[in-house]
Amino acid sequence: MAAASERPASETQGMGDLEVLGKVFTNLPSATLGYVRRPQLESEVREALMNDRHPIVTLVGRGGIGKTSVALTVLREIAETNRYGLIVWFSARDIDLMMPGAKPVRPHLLTNREIAKEYCALIGEQTESTKGKKLNPIDIMAKHLREDSIGPTLYVFDNFETVRNPVDLFNWIDANIRNPNKVAITTRFRDFKADYPINVSGMERKEAEMLVAQTAKSLGIEKKIGRKETGAIIEQSDGHPYVIKIMLGEIANLGFFSKPSKLIARREEILDALFERTYANLSPMAVRIFLTLSGWRSLVPQLAVEAVLLSHGDENVYPEEGINELVRMSLVERATGGDGTDFLGVPLTAALFGRRKLDVSPSRTMIEEDIRFLQDIGATTALGLKDGIRPRMVSFFRKTAKKISEGSVDLEQRRPVLEFLARRYAPAWLLLSELEEENSSDSDINHTAECVRRYLETEPPPDQARAAWQRLVGLYRRVDNVIGACSAFLKAAEIIEPPFDQVSTMANWLNNASEVKDSMDVVERRALFKPLAGLMETRLAAASATDLSRLAWLHLHCGDEHRARDVANLGLERDPENTHCRRLVARMGMSRSLLKM
Repeated sequence: MAAASERPASETQGMGDLEVLGKVFTNLPSATLGYVRRPQLESEVREALMNDRHPIVTLVGRGGIGKTSVALTVLREIAETNRYGLIVWFSARDIDLMMPGAKPVRPHLLTNREIAKEYCALIGEQTESTKGKKLNPIDIMAKHLREDSIGPTLYVFDNFETVRNPVDLFNWIDANIRNPNKVAITTRFRDFKADYPINVSGMERKEAEMLVAQTAKSLGIEKKIGRKETGAIIEQSDGHPYVIKIMLGEIANLGFFSKPSKLIARREEILDALFERTYANLSPMAVRIFLTLSGWRSLVPQLAVEAVLLSHGDENVYPEEGINELVRMSLVERATGGDGTDFLGVPLTAALFGRRKLDVSPSRTMIEEDIRFLQDIGATTALGLKDGIRPRMVSFFRKTAKKISEGSVDLEQRRPVLEFLARRYAPAWLLLSELEEENSSDSDINHTAECVRRYLETEPPPDQARAAWQRLVGLYRRVDNVIGACSAFLKAAEIIEPPFDQVSTMANWLNNASEVKDSMDVVERRALFKPLAGLMETRLAAASATDLSRLAWLHLHCGDEHRARDVANLGLERDPENTHCRRLVARMGMSRSLLKM
């Protein structure tokens, strides 16, 4: 509650003067004590800052994730090269995350004017002309951003989210920065379009193990932290370095190992320090999604989150924008499943913070209903990502079917959500078709067939498409729709040629269908009958006399009496007593001498 002017300076505030470090002049603060190297991340940052591309590089991540420490380590290495002549550090940090807890500090630079005045003071640039006229430090710094006035310069802005109007300040920097100069930014969230973002997430396993061992030793509790305890701490912290330190600090205070989630839940001020500022900047949609995901900590398919929000019927809802906002602000992490679908998850510390907010949210009742919907989707772990979304969709439709049978859910009300899921994940159309079939009469297959057709519109792989066409054949057969069944049969046959007996059976059904004879002229019949006849013509050797009679009738319905006569004759050659061929020959008025053979 103390006034900002009474707070101490941050431990990462830049020095007041430029000093020589390696081959550059700089005001970099001291390196972070106890820092554990992160080789892969450091290499990525170093490469981005050393090249001539990407004039603005942004390190984005949650509070305490190590953005500043990584930046300082890499910058000290870059200082030993000839890439820059000057590295200038600007800090807007207002909280120092220390082992005892979060400590408020005095933010040093918050506006572009304060930053420009600091810059001019560091490089010794006069802000007054010899005639006593005051010069604008913003104009001076803007000129230096654009030009190579004092050698290639790297401008570093730490805790960028704390400055006033960060988007406006970024736009000013972006409008002026030119090669060979460059800008590096560390921030908890980003809403910029012209930068090159580097995501700073949790430590890799070996790095986290090293941090646990190093911190435990410094606290004198290394004997309490074995392999099992180390694994639990790393897993529950998601490799978050500051959270790891806080957990170990709590164990040292308690004198024994406790469940990691309980250790963090005890430190509410830590959660506030890590997330309160970011949470306060969220849009209403992002808040809704964050609280929903926090209420049930599991990896959730992104399309399921979108579906549950759209189920409320508000056409002006854009869940994807809220999700992208949460990802940008590092409150939600996005992972890709084995089938390419996106899953969303909330780190433990963020989820604990979110649950506190959910408990007092005026929308709690509605959000908890959405959480129950997501729970029907089922839990997904990091190991389960390789299976993609299919197991979750199967589980959800199975649970929905059970609720419909119990009467607790109405299919008509749930259908819009189910169709949304299917539009985003095509195989769900088949799951929905099964649900529709279970809840419709034998004479009403409209919804069921439509779902199968919608699936086929997505152009699935050939083997799956063939199975879907065959399913349509069965559905149309149930309501005696011979035209629909024959069309579906022919589409399946284009993929894999069906057994000859199935072709013959379809021909017999088509030949005897009164609706075909009564409602279709010869031209229309030819479009339907001729492809089926073609399937039989290629396999005449396998045809019996009865099969040939059916083929002959197909040709006759197509208006090809000549070919019908030839096929009927072939049938009589194979079985002179075949009644079907004999009747067909008689119908066409052929010589009765054939009948006496």
